[in-house]
Amino acid sequence: MRIFAVAAFFLFPGIMAGWAEAKEVALVIGNDDYQSVPRLEKAGGDARAIAGILGSKGYEVIADFDVTRRNMARDIAEFLARIEPGDTALVYYSGHGVEIEGENYLLPVDITAPEDGGESYIRLESFALSDLLDSVRETGARATLVFLDACRNNPFAAGGTKRAIGGARGLGRVTAPEGTFVVFSAGAGQTALDALDDRDADPNSIFTRLLLPKLDRQDLELRELISELRVEVRDLARTRNHAQFPAYYDELLGNFYFADAAAGEPADAAPVATAQNQIRADFRLATELGTRDALEGFIERYGTSGDFTVDLARRALEAMDRDATAAPERVAIAPATPPALPATPEPATPEPDAQALAARDLMRETQTELNRIGCSAGGADGIAGARTRAAWDRYRAASGSGLARTALGSDAALGELKGARAGTCAAIAAAPAPAPTEPGATTRAPAAAAPALDPAGTWQWTANCALLLRVSGWTTFSPRGDGTWNASAGNSLGFSANGSATLSGSTLTVRLAWSNGIREVSTMRISGNSFTSTSSAGCAGSGHR
Repeated sequence: MRIFAVAAFFLFPGIMAGWAEAKEVALVIGNDDYQSVPRLEKAGGDARAIAGILGSKGYEVIADFDVTRRNMARDIAEFLARIEPGDTALVYYSGHGVEIEGENYLLPVDITAPEDGGESYIRLESFALSDLLDSVRETGARATLVFLDACRNNPFAAGGTKRAIGGARGLGRVTAPEGTFVVFSAGAGQTALDALDDRDADPNSIFTRLLLPKLDRQDLELRELISELRVEVRDLARTRNHAQFPAYYDELLGNFYFADAAAGEPADAAPVATAQNQIRADFRLATELGTRDALEGFIERYGTSGDFTVDLARRALEAMDRDATAAPERVAIAPATPPALPATPEPATPEPDAQALAARDLMRETQTELNRIGCSAGGADGIAGARTRAAWDRYRAASGSGLARTALGSDAALGELKGARAGTCAAIAAAPAPAPTEPGATTRAPAAAAPALDPAGTWQWTANCALLLRVSGWTTFSPRGDGTWNASAGNSLGFSANGSATLSGSTLTVRLAWSNGIREVSTMRISGNSFTSTSSAGCAGSGHR
């Protein structure tokens, strides 16, 4: 499986557990057979080769070829549904792409070239890379890797009397979300070669044929791998007087290796450069936590390394001592104790402002439209609960919508729903009819359903985190009345959090916003009055009610 040298910088104590169940999920798409824009020759072969090697490494691979807009939407929805907090998510796309006003769009094979420009049409009929990256980030994936071999000539370039749509060549720069590593097969404004010349019989493009063997190199950390790949692609393209220098955008935290599922850690996974990366990533973590325990833990671990960050950590501790009289230290030595709950909890409801009322009215209209087209959003209460979010996902899958999961509750989502036909979700929502009963057969009463799990109450937990931190805390859940729960939490580092939780079977998904500005997604697996969990934070812990 993949190996990280250091946890993400936002590692902090929430509801936590180990990485034992973390997995790798990949979406691989290759589009050659475009119907209305120039065809490609090697995108499908590239995608098949990548899917094969990722499958051999233990990735769960969703692979599709020559994909229409509707099928591409369904592939993306399935990919997002499979990712759980702590997983690694990988996207490989080979096909046409176009840059429009700074955004990069991935094109399905049934895209058509509109008359007179039509940039808005292209946006609606294709898939924005930033929307995909944001949707993956919301799943709580620990790391996201994206490989785009889509830097070909603009399929909507000017011809005849038509005006060009988008940038003339290749893709544009991208702002990668935190925890994401994006690689383009060519630099901004460059195009990628499919072949060296007409006699080049290799089934793969220049970029992918050089990438494939490197994915088997267990001794190469991702950044070293990409550094070598860029030089090799550039040098090979130069043999044909072509400028192609792959670009990458690195917001990944810690180190990453492509290791085989059964191989364990690579033999040389910690060279000097990797050790320095780990020290500096841990220093970033310690400063983000901003507590004495974090800084002292960093110094204890790396005090003899000679790295300059150790001196910076010592100076930060000295500054903390100087400020102690002005601001008391936030670290709580004793385990955090939850507040006493009243016998009948009645959470206070603040007076909503005009903006909040407008947002709730918009959500009510959205729920009404989802119900109209058969997507089963439940009552139109203006709250985006689990049922409403599931209904929105059903609509996106059934309609092939290009809107992101996060568009729920927006004017754009409502406008699109109002234009949808009644029964859009019928095929997905329809349940199979019960089998007919044979004459004379005895009909058994269905087994009694297991009582629904109720997570309401206060759960205590402890966790072991990076930098020698052992943290304790509590999380309290109270029902909202729509099948979801309010969540509040606190920990021994002095931070507090508020958020929400949704339940599926015995699995509770918790989203918390902590007082230090960090957001966390956790998956609690509850058994009786105990639980274990997986979290985007990455600590290992357990708890009980």
